[in-house]
Amino acid sequence: MTRDFPEYALERARELANGSATWEPITPRAASTVLLLRETGHGLETYMMCRASTMAFAASAYVFPGGRLDPEDYERGQTLDDEVINLASLSVRMSADPAQTRGLLLCAVRELEEEAGVIVDPHALVLLDHWVTPEWEKLRYDVRFFITHMPEDQIAQPHGTEAVEARWISPSAAIAEADEGKILLMAPTRAALEHLLEHSEIATLVAATDARDIVPRMDRLQIEADGYEHWTIVHDRTGEILERDRPVPPVEATGTP
Repeated sequence: MTRDFPEYALERARELANGSATWEPITPRAASTVLLLRETGHGLETYMMCRASTMAFAASAYVFPGGRLDPEDYERGQTLDDEVINLASLSVRMSADPAQTRGLLLCAVRELEEEAGVIVDPHALVLLDHWVTPEWEKLRYDVRFFITHMPEDQIAQPHGTEAVEARWISPSAAIAEADEGKILLMAPTRAALEHLLEHSEIATLVAATDARDIVPRMDRLQIEADGYEHWTIVHDRTGEILERDRPVPPVEATGTP
């Protein structure tokens, strides 16, 4: 399954790239998402949900439980033990101040319970990745991706109306289904799954994740002096190009701005 890159989005991306935009990109909203993980005889599996086709953002896409940061998350985040979560270091890795770091951890816990009915300890969340919705989108999120063990005494199942189905799936199977056009994956979701591919145990994944630099990544169109257009991933805060000649990213929001 693919989603065509609409003309309005390409026009907005070009306006940003060539400096002709007369509008400002929407400020992204902070958000958290959680990859629940379990070990099986065939390797790691993660819990994914297919969003309803009526959703304004990531409609019909396979995603992990998650959502935007609410004001209440800041207050609840003050209960966290700063030493256990290593707040100073984690704030740097999350590109957030300490208050927002605590809030994003509690946001992850709340969204996981609301969307999958699973309760986890916020101190057990491990930062996996950080993505920002491209500037041309009408809805934008600044999303931290976390991983955590699936508690053995709980059952994950979709709650609410945002998901039409949910299942446990291996990262390789999810990527293969996307390549075969059976499911839709947003670029950040696919990147998160790719981090899991080389690991069959959660402990080794956590060790590798802790050793990796994590920066806010965002898709952006670049136009060279000779007119050559190519897609890149940039550091959202600095604009540094991190990857060149990327595939065209799927559009995440539906409709025109």
